[in-house]
Amino acid sequence: MELSIIVPAFNEEQGLPRILDDLVRIFPSQEIIVIDDGSSDKTYEIACRFNSVKVIRHERNYGYGAALKTGISHASNEKLVFFDADGQHDAENIRRFAEFLEDCDLVAGERVNDKSISGMRLPGKFVLKAIVNFLAKTKVNDINCGFRAVRKSIIKRYLFLLPDGFSFSTTTMLLFLKRKYRVKFIPIQVRRRAGKSSVNQFRDGYNTLLLIIRLIALFDPLRIFIPPGFFFILMGILYGLYKFITVGFGLSVGALALLIIGFFSFLLGIICDQIASLRLEHLEESFKD
Repeated sequence: MELSIIVPAFNEEQGLPRILDDLVRIFPSQEIIVIDDGSSDKTYEIACRFNSVKVIRHERNYGYGAALKTGISHASNEKLVFFDADGQHDAENIRRFAEFLEDCDLVAGERVNDKSISGMRLPGKFVLKAIVNFLAKTKVNDINCGFRAVRKSIIKRYLFLLPDGFSFSTTTMLLFLKRKYRVKFIPIQVRRRAGKSSVNQFRDGYNTLLLIIRLIALFDPLRIFIPPGFFFILMGILYGLYKFITVGFGLSVGALALLIIGFFSFLLGIICDQIASLRLEHLEESFKD
């Protein structure tokens, strides 16, 4: 088993020592890469104490996704494991993830006892998960767990599409599902994180939603345009019938406006779908080259 274990870290001086102790002890012969993403605490100094760990430092904070991209580009092995530095995950589970990766393209953790989500974040997380499930046409219980294993040859193809922030995990999941790669979910237990999370629920949630829409517009634009198109057409017909019955003549301006909006949404979806197909064909050809 040849793995590259990538640990993105931003101000994780509290959880990082225990994580690296476990990783070095359990996987002494595997490649372990820590990316210090511009930390202002002792994260970099702590990582450098472990001689067998490859440490890469960003001069400033570029984001969680940017740290993972750096780790991917420096990894030597085909099998990659993303492992958070906050102490939530058990390093022993990496073996299971690596074994499932033999027959899959992405193995993602599914947290079954995550109690760290605050009450204020629950509504946003619920809405975001519902949107992802609708757009991906499947049910995913945990869309953004940072503990996962993936094949380097596949994820490198799409790095230019993936964001630099915390939405990296969510968009990666959606991307693999939409491209019909083999995805496996592994139930895992998590511990309370060490230190304070740097996730901004409003900024990162908003950016994640924008990126999900961008990816769907690239991979399946009809999923975006057809539902509102049919909705406006249906509303136009119903409103037109209502006005015809109550007033008794002609087609009302409001009904006509709804019908026009609906037809334009429908036609725009078809056009965008054809453009997306051409772009994807060009993208797949570039992979072959």
